Amino acid sequence: MKYAKPMFAALLAVLAVTILLSVLPNAGLHTRPGKGDVAVFKVTPAIRLTNRNLVDVLISMQLDERLNHTVWSNGVLSVDMSVNPASGRPAAWFADIEKMLRVSFLQLENVKRVLIRIVEERKDGKVLLAAIDVRKTDSWLLYDMDALKNADPIHDTKWRERLRISLTAAWEEHFGRASGFSVKPSTLRESSQ
Repeated sequence: MKYAKPMFAALLAVLAVTILLSVLPNAGLHTRPGKGDVAVFKVTPAIRLTNRNLVDVLISMQLDERLNHTVWSNGVLSVDMSVNPASGRPAAWFADIEKMLRVSFLQLENVKRVLIRIVEERKDGKVLLAAIDVRKTDSWLLYDMDALKNADPIHDTKWRERLRISLTAAWEEHFGRASGFSVKPSTLRESSQ
């Protein structure tokens, strides 16, 4: 009997604490109207690229092609984009490139240069198809980035120069030689009569 009273008191104390802890989370909801669930993770777009957020930034771009190798060093983002020429089209690849450039130069403040290599995976190894080199100092990034979405960077010499595209013999083997044209606005001159 001398152990029963303390055991009963301990049982009541544990029961009271359990009830108090189960009621406590709901106690504050009635005093703060309009407050609902609080998000555990808050999505904020990256402003600076670092080795810690590199994967998160690349995933947020929602690219269609697979990235094989990526290096971030001293303001230079180097990416190997693995493609399958048999099932893919260069236009789709350049849509991914446009996304990478848009995020790198318009969202992130510390990217100085983006180097992209388009690489074909073969049974006997990798083959380089093309390379692209874009720098933050390129003036077209500010005023003509939206035009890249509808451009033909392989055939339009203006875009080939802007993106500094280098095509390899393997590219020409798959897609033929890139014949260029340039889209320049024509001007009408009024003749003085």
